[in-house]
Parts: sequence; C-alpha cells; structure tokens
Amino acid sequence: MKKWLSLLLMVMVAAVMTACNEEAQGDSDVYKIGAIYSKTGPGSPLGEPEWNATKLLEKKINDEGGIDGKKVEIILADDESTPEKAMEEMNSMIHDEDVLAVVGSTTTGASLAMKGIAMDNEVPLISAGAAVSIVSPVEESKWVFKTPHSDAHAVERIYMHLQNEGMNKIAVLADSNAFGASGVEQLEALAGDYGMEIVIKESYNTDDPDMKTQLTKIDSSDAQAMVVWGTNPGPAIIAKNSKELGMDIPYIGSHGIAKQSFIDLAGDAAEGVTIPTGKLLFPTQIPEDDEQYDVISSFYDEYTAEYDSEPTNFGSYGYDNLMLVVEALKSGATDREAIRDYLENDVDGYVGATGIFSFSDKDHNGLEADSMVLAEVKDGKWMLKE
Repeated sequence: MKKWLSLLLMVMVAAVMTACNEEAQGDSDVYKIGAIYSKTGPGSPLGEPEWNATKLLEKKINDEGGIDGKKVEIILADDESTPEKAMEEMNSMIHDEDVLAVVGSTTTGASLAMKGIAMDNEVPLISAGAAVSIVSPVEESKWVFKTPHSDAHAVERIYMHLQNEGMNKIAVLADSNAFGASGVEQLEALAGDYGMEIVIKESYNTDDPDMKTQLTKIDSSDAQAMVVWGTNPGPAIIAKNSKELGMDIPYIGSHGIAKQSFIDLAGDAAEGVTIPTGKLLFPTQIPEDDEQYDVISSFYDEYTAEYDSEPTNFGSYGYDNLMLVVEALKSGATDREAIRDYLENDVDGYVGATGIFSFSDKDHNGLEADSMVLAEVKDGKWMLKE
C-alpha cells in the first residue's frame, strides 16, 4: 500500500511540475517577457528610451487585444548600469519569473554579463548593446541576438565616409570601458580593408573630467580625422576640450552619442561633429518612400505623444527588441526554443525601427553597414549628412 501511495505521490508531483512548466512556457493567460534596461546610473540616458518604448508597446499590444487573446506581461528591471545587477536581474527573470525571453540590456558590459546566463539556461536574449562580441561568434551565441548596429557596422560606415573625403590617417580616442574597447578592436581590425592607418591611439576613463592631455598628443600627430568612441559625458567633454585647444581636426563620434544630450552637454562645441547612426535620430528627414518610413513615423508619433520627448535610436532598440519577440509569439513560437528558432530561421527582411533585419545561423545581428546613415550637428541639431 505504501508503495502505491508513494508512486501516486510521485505521479502527482510530476503532473504539477509539468503544469507549472507549461504555464511558464506560454500556456497561461499571459506571455511573460523579461526586460532589463539601465533606468538609472551612467547608462540611463540610453536605457530610459528603451524602458519607455517597452512600456508603450506593452500597453499598445494589450489594448489591441494581445496576441491570440493573451496579454503580454513585461517584467521590467533596472540593472542600474552595472553588469553585476544585470546578472542578478537576469537570474531572477529566468528562475523566479519564468519568462519566455529576455530583452536588454542597454550596455555592452551588462549584455555580455547576461549572455552567459542566457546560454547556460537556454533562454532567448535580445540585447540593446552595440558590441559585436555580444553575438559573435554565433556558435557560442546560439541563444543571443541583438538589434543595434554593431560597432563593426559603425566603423565600416565611418571608414566609407573617410574614403569619400580622401582621408586615410586617423587618431582614435576611446573610453576604456567595454564599449570603447570593442570599438577600438573593430577600428583596428577593419582599417586594412579600407586603407586606413591609425597613427595614434589614446584612451580615457569613463568618469574623467578632462581629456586635454590626450588631445594635445593627437593635435601634434599627422592624423587627418579623430574618431572618438564612447558614450556621454566623455565625448561631450572631448568636444569642449577640442574647442578650447583650438583644434580643427574633424571629429567623428560613434553611434553611442546619437542623442540630443550630446549636443546639450557639448554646447556650441558640438557643431560639425559627425556620427554614423540609425534613421530614428531625425524622423522628419526620412523620405516617404523609405522602407522604414511607416514604422519609424508611427513609433515616433506614439512615443512623443506619450512621453513628450524623443525616442532617439535607443528607443528604436527597445522597440525592435520587444517586437521581434512579439512576432515570434504571433507565429506560434510560444516556448523558449521555438522563439530562438524563429529568430534565427524566420526573421528575413523584417522592417524595424533600427533597420531591416535578416537573422541567420551565421548572423544574429541581421543588419548591414549601409543601412546606417551619417549625421552632422548643424545649428544645434542632428541633421542627415549622407
């Protein structure tokens, strides 16, 4: 009798565990998705638009009836701009919240910290970080995707521009953090392909208040252009320092400063700064026959109406991250493995706010360098350059 009772108990426990697992994998009344962004800390100017876009889309999707009658529940968490907090929240999303997928985080360092957890637990992760290492090599990034243009794309776009300008000698000034290091790696790796020579390379720490020492060295070199790789406030300080030193070398920034806050921080020293960027930075300058026009215009209008501020390119990452998971769910991919497989095999020509995505088993970013445009600061505003 005791054996039968024990067997019955084991069957009941197994049934309960199966039911719980099915609920976690999308068979409940909601689809649970985790979202980890930098709402506070140094990364917050980038993370806040991503956070806001996620909240905006959650409300819109649910107001329109959800997905096949099921609501989307977004579990939002702030990583406070640190890899350690990102890892803590990532573990919570998987083990406490049982989410189907996770989107985020904002920065390269946090995203790389989350990557290992996603891989170990076989949970789809779509990052808003820029570094190519987040999804490369693909065989070591099976469960990880990302939506921002990679730093490799941005470097290629910069080098294409320099070629057009007849320049081939550059100075590099980069943040010493993970984003800066990844940018330098790509600048060096791709230089030969475009006939570029890095004649001087300098770095700074994220919180440094002054970079005149590095700039003085650059000014004494034979560099024809200066590439600055970092996110604010460093690049804005560099712009101010450059003006104070009377430097006239062209300043080319990374896509990490594609935001009005760079201009606000740098003031008139921002004039003439050029960057590679996505198109959401200047939505009113996009021609109506552009494939992304409808997506960008509608998202921009909805975002500005809700938040009375502009989404910037970083808002577009938040938009695309979530909408790619939503597209997977709409297709019937309602468990973790199915979502991952959908992203890798079925996202082909998807028109997003950042660009047009085509993932594959060889590419978990799905964008090309020529989908970026160049912007220049003119009269205190980012303007489409080429």
